[in-house]
Amino acid sequence: MNTRKENEGRKTKKEATHYWPTRLRVDGKAVWILLTDAEVRRAARRAENNSEDVPGLWTRIRLVFGL
Repeated sequence: MNTRKENEGRKTKKEATHYWPTRLRVDGKAVWILLTDAEVRRAARRAENNSEDVPGLWTRIRLVFGL
């Protein structure tokens, strides 16, 4: 799934041209975060290198459906 969006409201050239809107739960509250391409690549590498920390299929299903 490609949810990468163009940053149409860029105020300076230092801001990312694209971002990845991501919803996650922090302290029991659902929040939106915006990740840059570099942050997504860094996180993907971290998940590959630490596959034992990535939740299994049933854990991910329970997380998605709140079971």
